[in-house]
Amino acid sequence: MSRLLNPFTRPGRWYRGVWHCHTTESDGARTVEEVVAWYADRRYDFLAITDHNRVTLAPAARGLVLVPGVEVDAGRTGVGTAFHILGIGLREMIDVPRESAARHALPVQTVVDRLRAAGAAVFVAHPYWSGVVADDLMPLRDVAGIEVFNANVEEDIGKGYSGVHWDDCLARRRPLLGVANDDAHWKFADHGKAWTMLRAADGLTSASVAEGLAAGSFYASTGVTLEDVTFDGDTATVRVAEPGAREVRFICDTRWGSRVRAEGTPLREASHTLRGREGYLRIEVTGPDGAMAWTNPLFVER
Repeated sequence: MSRLLNPFTRPGRWYRGVWHCHTTESDGARTVEEVVAWYADRRYDFLAITDHNRVTLAPAARGLVLVPGVEVDAGRTGVGTAFHILGIGLREMIDVPRESAARHALPVQTVVDRLRAAGAAVFVAHPYWSGVVADDLMPLRDVAGIEVFNANVEEDIGKGYSGVHWDDCLARRRPLLGVANDDAHWKFADHGKAWTMLRAADGLTSASVAEGLAAGSFYASTGVTLEDVTFDGDTATVRVAEPGAREVRFICDTRWGSRVRAEGTPLREASHTLRGREGYLRIEVTGPDGAMAWTNPLFVER
């Protein structure tokens, strides 16, 4: 068993942030100043603006750590669509073609390599919406994870949840992380819907955000707060903050795992003991109102 980082065992505190959103500098409907003010006013702790194929400079905001970010259209999937690659915490913008047409697109691995060389944590955005499948994801090197939930495409056409894509890769023993983001374009209600809860030492910085994302020191949420997750190698237990959960899914490969449903009173705690045949384990929690939270895999067998 190869255990992954469990952020609940780390020192420090939790910070809430969004690191996929857009402004009028690319295809968003609000200015940089408006976007920064919206998240700062709602007491988010960190924010990365990820306009397409450019790093957008943002004004300082009290209490909000601003992280350089970009979304790069790259390569082509097996069905001919473009990958959308997020680079978070890069030191400088990478060189990409100005044109977005297919004949000008850089190979996706080239984009990943350039973002990593620039110091960025790299994730694949909205796989379901992009037409990305496991066969597209498996060959990629140095990608930390995927967006398991994207609020913009969920609100738009209902393709925001990419859990099956995640599980397809985990079942193949590819230990990808799963994140949630607004991807706000501000043209409909796609903001304030999904975020990352990052565990980090006090004194959050742009660099520590990128490092924490790359390491998996977080869980993803659309409104559920997790109080604790423990795993001793045999049994995983999750504790959920008020108002609790209507169900907890312990998701493993193939037919393994379990689903714990509330009976009357919402669940505040649930556990799952491994049967010895699971190749990975992650936890998915649904609150009484349908909001969700996702842990990263607690282990992935090599």
